Amino acid sequence: MNNTDNTDNSYKRQRASGSLDKPFDAIVIGSGAGGLTSAALLALEGQRVLVLERHASAGGCTQVFKREGFEWDAGLHYMGEVHRAGSGLAKLFERVTGGRLQWAPMPDVYNKVVIGDRSYDFVSGAARFAEQMKVYFPAEAQAIDRYLTLIAGANRAAKAYFADRALPELASSARYSDTAAEFLSYSRQTVTEVMRGLTNDPELIAVLCGHYGDYSLLPDDASFAVHAMLIKHYIDGASFPIGGSGRIPETITQTVRAAGGQVLVSAEVTRVLVREGRAYGVEMADGTTLEAPVVISAIGIGQTLGLLGDADAEGIAALRAKSGGLRLSQCYVMLNIGLSASNAELAMDQANLWVHPGNDLAGNYRRYEAEPHKQPFPLHFISQPSAKDPSWPERYPGRSTVDICSLTDWKVFEPYAQTRWMRRGEPYEVMKQRMTTEMLEQVYRFYPQTRGKVTHMELATPLSFNHFLGRSQGDFMSYAQTPERFEQRWMRAHSPVKCLYFSAQDVAGAGVSGAMVGGMVAASAVLGRDLFKTLRT
Repeated sequence: MNNTDNTDNSYKRQRASGSLDKPFDAIVIGSGAGGLTSAALLALEGQRVLVLERHASAGGCTQVFKREGFEWDAGLHYMGEVHRAGSGLAKLFERVTGGRLQWAPMPDVYNKVVIGDRSYDFVSGAARFAEQMKVYFPAEAQAIDRYLTLIAGANRAAKAYFADRALPELASSARYSDTAAEFLSYSRQTVTEVMRGLTNDPELIAVLCGHYGDYSLLPDDASFAVHAMLIKHYIDGASFPIGGSGRIPETITQTVRAAGGQVLVSAEVTRVLVREGRAYGVEMADGTTLEAPVVISAIGIGQTLGLLGDADAEGIAALRAKSGGLRLSQCYVMLNIGLSASNAELAMDQANLWVHPGNDLAGNYRRYEAEPHKQPFPLHFISQPSAKDPSWPERYPGRSTVDICSLTDWKVFEPYAQTRWMRRGEPYEVMKQRMTTEMLEQVYRFYPQTRGKVTHMELATPLSFNHFLGRSQGDFMSYAQTPERFEQRWMRAHSPVKCLYFSAQDVAGAGVSGAMVGGMVAASAVLGRDLFKTLRT
């Protein structure tokens, strides 16, 4: 995190100074988008909130990292809705950042889906998107119109469904059948099931599902609801934060601090303290105990259960059984590339590329899954973050960056799961080099002008996500967005332990925007008030 206000965010030094001795109204575990959103919304209500991050940088997947004169965004590559001033997400960002975060809109063509040697543009605006798809698939005009009607319907139904997750389970029970029924009619179908009900054209299905990596699950397995929410999120185009994604935690942190709170790093929580069924604080890795009447966990429900030990054994045991039965989202390898030329010199396009070897999306993955060391990656996502940020040329003149993320399988990395970061052995390094070569060739395929300009490369694997995000299988989007997931009523802000609340992706949906919605759900639960209503005014 860029600490521009010069406030010391070291847990160790703040503890030594005595600043943690003053009472806090709430403690938030984890400084990703969900945790920071919860903290900022409580801060705006005058609460003093302490956010604890176990790593050296705050922000989770919104943080940036720097190497040899370059900067990369760890997990945010583009964001929908924020360029529309009246959208709920734009209002939420405005609120939690105090208006300090600015966005640069991407061009009208923000995504390109490549199937084999065929390329399809995703154009911003629902009407223009439909028109462009009908140019590609003139015989499928009716299917395309029906598809967009279903997208709109699922999103209307989602509002009541997710607002319900801020309620205690007993309060929810009386109204659940009414609030959830319409949404569940969409979420209980997979993406592929809905698509095949609309069209028999495999190419059209592949194109419309071409950026399924945004929810990290094959269309055969993913709920249509998450697909619909993703399409709605981007249908009017996309934007990128000016100054890089690190500006998100930086600006939200300022809101937390303005109310007397703190966001501290290198602050590992090892236990949630529970007495008589009620959470009252946390224990740190150094043995220090910090108390507050409210504890919010934004590190994932599964990870939070590991901090509870045998507290409230019956309720927690039941939740462990339920959560342990859910599958996890897919995982990726990410290659961050630094180039010794500017975006202007290289004429780099801002549009993201979603690259598939063929239109059988499930088959592409199954073939790779069967022989991962022989088959090519089934999906590549190529992004040019430095080309999207208008502040980049001034901050890093004469340089530019490219990211490529490639879909992989956890079984490839499982043999190395017990090894240590940066010390995983020669076979692992050889495997990484093979992957790097394959991914770099994809970059050269679409951007041949980058040959001879690469001065830095660094590959992150699912084990890197485990290390930095506390995941178990590189599943940075946590639980898979399946139809089954949306049936789980326990995936809500209220935990079985009183005064312990869940935030972020597990409460709502995948990605940064989903985590922020989850953060708002948690804050609503803590305050006993529907904060979503404030975004509709």
